[in-house]
Amino acid sequence: MKDPNFAEEIRWSPFLKNLLKSIVILLFLFSLAHTEDTADEKSIVSKIIDAYGGKENLARVISILSEGRIKNFFSKDEGTYVRYIKRDRKLYVDIKYSRTAEKRILNGDKGYRESGGKVSEVKGPSYDAMVYQYNQLDLPYGFIDNTLKATYLRNDSLNGVAVEVLKVSDKYRHDIEVYVSAKDFLILKVVGSFGKGDSTMSLGAEFSDFRKVDGILLPFKIINYADSKKISETEITKYSINPAIDESAYFSIQ
Repeated sequence: MKDPNFAEEIRWSPFLKNLLKSIVILLFLFSLAHTEDTADEKSIVSKIIDAYGGKENLARVISILSEGRIKNFFSKDEGTYVRYIKRDRKLYVDIKYSRTAEKRILNGDKGYRESGGKVSEVKGPSYDAMVYQYNQLDLPYGFIDNTLKATYLRNDSLNGVAVEVLKVSDKYRHDIEVYVSAKDFLILKVVGSFGKGDSTMSLGAEFSDFRKVDGILLPFKIINYADSKKISETEITKYSINPAIDESAYFSIQ
């Protein structure tokens, strides 16, 4: 007849006790690592907000009008650049080169492009590119009302500068990688990737020449890339925060 304590002795044998201890330690370390990652995300986002003017200043931003000049390295042309973003998923870009012109319009979940006087709705990668640009320009304001969420990815370097890399996502699961200076917590680069047929392409933008406008830090120089190729350089000459404008002139589709 088996000893009634036999099962209990087997259950709590030294091997099982050590196994249990190992599992508890591993769970603790996993929990600690996860907590540290979460702390990194929150800390970096908080420092980004402070670097760009603080929560109070950023929270009052509803829209931004930008005006400047653009150089296109593919067509070897340049011209005027007007961009308007409103924080309800609206984006208007009007580029007038010396030989061609183009407008891009994101209005909620619809995207449009005007070229050669003809307006057409865009979908797929062309629409994704507009959403990418909107999310790029919604930084860091989207951190204030949680329309953009950050996940810590890694530390890295960019042009010899130490950076922290975040994955930033909107509620529609559009993701971008954001490269943040580890020194002053300015956003130096943003990259978004899109499916195009059987391949994937990426669009990137690098930001520099930061200056304050109405208490908010803004980049006055933007270099855009398609994959690793530099495609254009924009120099902003004027920013207007929450301008009083007639939006119908920007978002009416003829």
